[in-house]
This record gives sequence, C-alpha cells and structure tokens, in this order.
Amino acid sequence: MVNEARKILLDGPPVTSLDEYRARGGLQAYEKVKEMDPRDVLDILRKSGLRGRGGAGFPTYIKWQGLLESPASRKFICANGAEGEPGTFKDRWLIRHNPYQALEGLAIGSHVIGADTAFFCIKAKFEPEKAALQRALAELQRETTLADNIELVLGPDEYLYGEEKGLLEVIEGGPPAPRVYPPYIHGLFGGAYGGPRDGDNNPANVNNVETLSHVGHIIRNGPDWFRSFGTPDTPGTMIFAISGDVQTEVVRELPLGLTLREIIDGVAGGMRPGRRVKAIFPGVALSVTILAFNLLGDSLRDELDPRLRNL
Repeated sequence: MVNEARKILLDGPPVTSLDEYRARGGLQAYEKVKEMDPRDVLDILRKSGLRGRGGAGFPTYIKWQGLLESPASRKFICANGAEGEPGTFKDRWLIRHNPYQALEGLAIGSHVIGADTAFFCIKAKFEPEKAALQRALAELQRETTLADNIELVLGPDEYLYGEEKGLLEVIEGGPPAPRVYPPYIHGLFGGAYGGPRDGDNNPANVNNVETLSHVGHIIRNGPDWFRSFGTPDTPGTMIFAISGDVQTEVVRELPLGLTLREIIDGVAGGMRPGRRVKAIFPGVALSVTILAFNLLGDSLRDELDPRLRNL
C-alpha cells in the first residue's frame, strides 16, 4: 500500500495568500538564509541529498556551488516552469497549489549565488499559473524584499522553451533555439557563443520549479527531516502525473523509491477494464520506457501485450 499521507509540497489546502503562507512557516527559511554563510546553506542542501526534479536528477548544491564560486561579475538564476513533456502537469499543479514556496526557493538560490536577477519562466498560455504567480509576486514585492529582483517571463508554447538553453534564449528576447554551451558557461546577456572570455559569460543556474519548492522546507526543517522521505540514494518526494488507460488519472506527491507497479496499481487504481499495459512512458527517453518493463513485477508483466513481454 502506498503511503500518501506524508507530503511536503502539496500538504494541506491550496495557499492563496501571503498571510496563509506565513501561517504555515513560509518565509522563515529565507530570513534564516540571509543570516547564514552561503556555504553553510549549500552544506544543508548537500546533506539533504536534494536532486533536480526536472529530469536529470543532478545534485542541487553542486549547481549552486559552481555559480557561488564563479568569478563572474554578473550571475543569474532561473526557475523553469515551462513544462512540455506529454502528460506532464506537475509544475503547473504545484504553482496553482502554492506559488509562494517556489518563489521563496528561487529567492534563496538568488541570495546564495549572488544573482543580479532571478527569472521565473512559464508559458504565456498557462493562465491560472500566470495569475497565481502575479498575485504572489505582487504581495511579496509589496510586503517584503524577497522578490525585489524576481521577474516573471511569459514565453512561447514551443517544446524547446522547457530546455534550459532554449529558455535562456527566450529570456534574452529570442526564440527557444538551442545553444552550444550549457548555462554555467554561456549564461545571459553575454557573448554570442559564451565561453570563458574575460568573465563576460554571465553564468546562470536553471532549476526546475519543483526543485526550488523543496529548498525552503529543507532549510526550515533540516536535511535529516527531508531524508525521512524517499530512499537513501534519492531522498524526498516527487510529484507524479499519472494518465492514460488507468482507473484514475491523478496528480500525486509521493515518496521516491516506489516501483511502477505500486504507482499504477496502488495510486492510479490499476488498468481500466479490458485494457492491458502496452507501454509506459515516464516522460524521458524511450530506452528508459523499454527498461521499465523489467521493473513492473509479475502482476503488471502478465498484463503486457504478448508482443512486448520479451522486450
């Protein structure tokens, strides 16, 4: 049985005002971080084991450490909420539920690395999310200094806008075209091709909305608390959007370490009557989809289309 009782990001009803967010402990982490050495903040994130929730699973503290130690005179940080993978709805659901925690995480990252400007990037067509972020930003900028350097970027619907290098191109006013160099080499508003030329590369960090949303909770409650969720190698929770031929299409925050069988059977209620598992698309590469067949367990493996059982 999947334990859905313990949550971090989607705990409680939706947060619709700054007063509600403060009542739940919001902004405490940001105030705490302002009095800390940035390296101590990175050490907390290192001990927590927080990994990126955008797909790569890269340790968050390493990304931030790279920019903290960079000699560049201008640095930037970006929240990537331009999700476009088929069936993906986690970041939009998270912003609708509580935009403040993502903004607080972005502000903490900005403070730690010494960013000039922080950009929160979503697609212009995400109307409910845009409204939630505009409301939250207005409150934060009116009543605190947390969001003084945060700008909301409303980008196009193209798939490549969700790729970190394409996202930087949009921030600079262009189409979401790919770049040669990653953001820590070719950042924002620098040379045409980036590269370490006289420190003008203006490096940037790009973090997923869900990753940033975890940061404030970790700072406030500590790394050991965060590690009480998930597994030793990948602690914490993740938001799963489950859709297709299942009994119940849902968005759920669940502890990491679950099998596909537990998610499909235990959370989504199993397959619809008369339907069989033919493929599972986890939102990443096809090779991972094929590998997933070996992780299903006997119950779901028996439901596979006979033509696919030996893949």
